[in-house]
Amino acid sequence: MGDRRNLALSYVLWALGLVGVCGVHRFYNRKPLSGTLWLLTFGLCFVGQLVDLWLMPELVDQANRPLVLSGSTLSVERQLVHLARRRGELGFTLNDALVEMELPAGVESRQVRDEIQRLLHAELLDVGNDDRGRVIYKEP
Repeated sequence: MGDRRNLALSYVLWALGLVGVCGVHRFYNRKPLSGTLWLLTFGLCFVGQLVDLWLMPELVDQANRPLVLSGSTLSVERQLVHLARRRGELGFTLNDALVEMELPAGVESRQVRDEIQRLLHAELLDVGNDDRGRVIYKEP
């Protein structure tokens, strides 16, 4: 799908419309059909180009949305809550979480531990011990 789209670069590409090359920002933001329309009609007689000046943040968000949804499947927080629900009364250990979760690139065990602490503080997880004395986390 490609890289994340940048709002500042989108505005720079929008500015090309001031010299007659309209719609480049739409191609950049994964909107090839409307980009072609803007290119062939000079940004819908420049009215569409002006409207895009205010719509640009939404265009960039729409272009990045598929990356957010598919890139890391679920956030670390949601994966931890799903793991707790799946494990039920048995709960899970930090090691279980590190082995079973699909962590986004660059996420370290320390960050998972910090997220567990945040979920404990928000009362979305409970902490306890299993029969072997290990620290486990489970859904309240």
